[in-house]
Amino acid sequence: MSCRHWSLVSVSHREPVRVLFGSRGCLATRAVSLRSKQQRDFISFVLWCKPSQYFFQSPLFPTKHLGSLGVVQSDMKTVDRLTDQVAKHFVRWTCTCWLSCLLLMFLMAGLAAGLGFLTIMTRDDVWMILDGEMTQHRRAFLAAGEEATAGQLQEEDESDLETERVFFFYKSGMGTESVLTQDRLKNICELERTMVVNNTNIEEVSQTVSVLALFYGTASNPALQSIPAARSLSSYDWSCQELTQSAVDEVVNAMHTDMVAKGAGSLYARFVDPSFPETKVSVYSQTYLQFKVKPDKAEGVMNPVFEKLGLSYAFLKSAFQGEEDRFVPNGNMRVRLSYTGINEIQKMATPDFMLSFISVILVFGVAYIHTKSSIMAAAAMFMMIMTLPIAALFYQGVFRILYFEFLHILVIYLVLGIGADDIFVFKDTFCHIVKAEFPFSRGGRLTEEQEVKALSLTFQRAGVAIFNTSFTTALAFLSCSVSKCMPMRTCGWYAAACIVTLYVLTLTYFPPVLLFWHRRLQSKRCCCPSFGQRELAVAPEGEKLDIKESQGLVEIFFERVYIPVMSKKVGSVRIYALGFFLIMLGVAVQGVIFASQLTPPRSEEVWFPGNHMLLSLQEFMADSFYTPAFENYAVITIFFGIAGLDRSGIDVYNPGAYIGKPIFDNGFDLTTSEAQAGLLSICSKVKDIKCEMEGCDNEGYDSFVMQTTERTSACFLEDFQQWLGGPLPVGSNFTTQLEEFRRTANKGDYYGDVIGNAVNYQKDIGFVGGELKYVAIHFRSVMKKRLPFSIGTAIRDHIRKWIDSERGALPGSLQSVKFHGNGEFQRYDMGEELINGLFSGIAIAMPISFVVLLCSTQNIVVAIYAVLSVGAIVLCVLGFCKSAMDWDLGVGEAIAGVIVIGYSVDYVVHLAHMYCEGKHFGHNTRDERATFAIRNMGSTIFAGAITTVLAGATMFICWFYFFIKMALLICVTIMYSFLFSLVFFMSVLWLAGPENNFGHIPMDRWYTVIDKWRSGETNSKTDDVDIMNTNRKDTNNSRAGKTDENLKAE
Repeated sequence: MSCRHWSLVSVSHREPVRVLFGSRGCLATRAVSLRSKQQRDFISFVLWCKPSQYFFQSPLFPTKHLGSLGVVQSDMKTVDRLTDQVAKHFVRWTCTCWLSCLLLMFLMAGLAAGLGFLTIMTRDDVWMILDGEMTQHRRAFLAAGEEATAGQLQEEDESDLETERVFFFYKSGMGTESVLTQDRLKNICELERTMVVNNTNIEEVSQTVSVLALFYGTASNPALQSIPAARSLSSYDWSCQELTQSAVDEVVNAMHTDMVAKGAGSLYARFVDPSFPETKVSVYSQTYLQFKVKPDKAEGVMNPVFEKLGLSYAFLKSAFQGEEDRFVPNGNMRVRLSYTGINEIQKMATPDFMLSFISVILVFGVAYIHTKSSIMAAAAMFMMIMTLPIAALFYQGVFRILYFEFLHILVIYLVLGIGADDIFVFKDTFCHIVKAEFPFSRGGRLTEEQEVKALSLTFQRAGVAIFNTSFTTALAFLSCSVSKCMPMRTCGWYAAACIVTLYVLTLTYFPPVLLFWHRRLQSKRCCCPSFGQRELAVAPEGEKLDIKESQGLVEIFFERVYIPVMSKKVGSVRIYALGFFLIMLGVAVQGVIFASQLTPPRSEEVWFPGNHMLLSLQEFMADSFYTPAFENYAVITIFFGIAGLDRSGIDVYNPGAYIGKPIFDNGFDLTTSEAQAGLLSICSKVKDIKCEMEGCDNEGYDSFVMQTTERTSACFLEDFQQWLGGPLPVGSNFTTQLEEFRRTANKGDYYGDVIGNAVNYQKDIGFVGGELKYVAIHFRSVMKKRLPFSIGTAIRDHIRKWIDSERGALPGSLQSVKFHGNGEFQRYDMGEELINGLFSGIAIAMPISFVVLLCSTQNIVVAIYAVLSVGAIVLCVLGFCKSAMDWDLGVGEAIAGVIVIGYSVDYVVHLAHMYCEGKHFGHNTRDERATFAIRNMGSTIFAGAITTVLAGATMFICWFYFFIKMALLICVTIMYSFLFSLVFFMSVLWLAGPENNFGHIPMDRWYTVIDKWRSGETNSKTDDVDIMNTNRKDTNNSRAGKTDENLKAE
């Protein structure tokens, strides 16, 4: 007898009954643990029931809703069995499960805190792109310099002091009045006196370039006292007496005469503004100090100056914040500061981190309103907060990613938004299942068996829905793995770890909380639980409780406004859905247009508030002084003899700890006259490099090398030739004498301040192990430091092109010629990588999102609609950056591009999954499925969107402008994601959504085949056909009738 096995499952006691349906209509039964004689004597059909409700489905009896019993195939899927077992444990041992999870969470969080995880780290060179060409050039040169000076005791190496620099910028503050007046010079003197006199934090002032020296200084040679440029403050007593008007006028006249004669070459050009040669009035002036300080006292150096100017650090306020013009008043003038000894980013990151608690409060409020329970909202907040250290334990402790900086603070706001969405989906799914599966039990709590069924189905449905969104969001952040920018890469990894942790905690920690709420608090909003459980929700047979669940404003809007409008037909066309579709299509098109116009940064990345003194400092100096201080222009280094860099020992999470090992060019040889002539030609030709590009500040001349009265290029071979006083030797005699020159020569005899700081014979003439391995030359360029990406890369490429053009004329021993910009050009490696990483991440995340959508919906049409919606969201957000804000594709936009992918998928996945899920509830038309999706997920999506927006909006009050930008981008992302999911995507489904089985991919059949293969079954084809054909139905009609009678009697 060919039979098919079915199990009769009692929701009340979960005890199966084996039933065999014969081919001729015969029926054999085997009951397990039946409790009543009636059940054991029931031959036609075995039905075990409670005296309450019935639910029954079988091929013999097409009845659908008869109570709380169910018949399913005994060969349950592995997932069904697993969720049933897990649900049983949570239901039967609720407190034990919750306490176990709580204890484990505390242990893991405590371990993470004890190990120092989540501590903001400040490390050098972390934003370097180690694979970048300019980065490798500079690090190879620095590494070679370390080998060349290894074992040599230099004064700077013996000392533990750090070199810091400070700029004082002065402004008259009274329109076009001069800052070089008696009273203002006295104020300047008193201010600088607080810095250099009796400042116990400063060990030594090594360099002073002050406007005061022109008026208060003394020349070392009395004969030169009449020349203001020859004076210095080395012997000044800092009495700060008020000068006579004639003394001030004498200096100003001397400055003016020299400026008119020499222009930019005048030594006074750095102290006056561009209008001084015409007006003899300078609104601006400046002072530059360089000094040595102990590392632990570097921050305290500026305290006397801050006190003098009334500046201080406070919550969300920096001491370097001035008024609108970024100056602060000091008597009858205004002052602006710049200091290198305070890490402003690290110092101000802590207040911004503390603001995340405001986000917690706001998210708690939304969660309380949506869940209607303070305990559930508080438990959700606790889960999200604990996610951060638990994820850090895996991120830093298990995977050994030992890096955490202020950029990772951004993950807190992501966790609050995504975590709330997970909680809402899980809770709402449970409530929907209770309402759908137990239509008569809304007046109280479920029985234990009903709770098991409801929780098991919640795991299956909400678990899949949350998994889809968590998986796609985590993959969006994991796509940062392709980035060569370490902070971006690690931030993506930590965000992915937090999302995975949220998913696990939602399925382990939250179910006991949900059960506790259902049993004791579902009808309460307060946090005071009852001493006992609520009464069981049991209704008499045939009577339905007329209890309507209260609806919120959001549910009412979707039910009474949204669904009727989207379903409204004019003729055969849903006119409103079509209109919304066309509007959003237009929005998507404009997003594509503006996103395509994004360019690399045209200006320096803005990190600080608009009134910060360090903001746009280079532009200020270029616009406010005739010749800005030479320190603000890049030094270009050209070197020979280094083939590359061995990076095998570099710690990618602390790249500043070890630079690497240089790979020397074995063919390098400077002992021949041919090689010496080639190097001297390069030293001469660099002065003739032309630059007429935007980034070259060379008004009045067209050369790339700065032109002043001092030397601006440094060529050790020219200095060596001058030291020799004759022709250059060759062979071994050359290296012998060059080594002697390297040891005894004083660079001060050849260079002034303009290029002298860049010269170091010990490192420029690279003797390693007694052999000359490499050499280097330098020149001060007219390229301002920290130029925008597009301008700086153009100059870099211009220099590369010049080097390549000269390489052909050099002998073979000098073919390893390379250059770097002493840190300037390597920043552009990062800019290029940010752009490449963004598009690479999108290229990876989008196809993966499509695969996830296809697997979750099992419908190719819906998956295509969904991925098009996600693509439109990404492009619209990037287009917003250009159209509304006129931003460029910088660091913030690159990070936002990754976040957008993760956020944009969530809501679309929920709706797509629920649209296809409607088929299993008997909804076949597109109108029925779309309505089903909105009724089940509309309010959840709305609550998740509000939560994420509020969490992100907290960053609007952060101190860092970067976080303010990210707040705007997150809010805009949620706005577009919300609109495109509920307006564009749902309009498409209402207009052309698949019906019945159109576009369906039967992945569930594949899962069944795999499950049967795993269980070792080898069923024949006859097992896959329906067990009851027409003949069987005819044969068993009478038997079915008897069963109905027995059912009623029972």
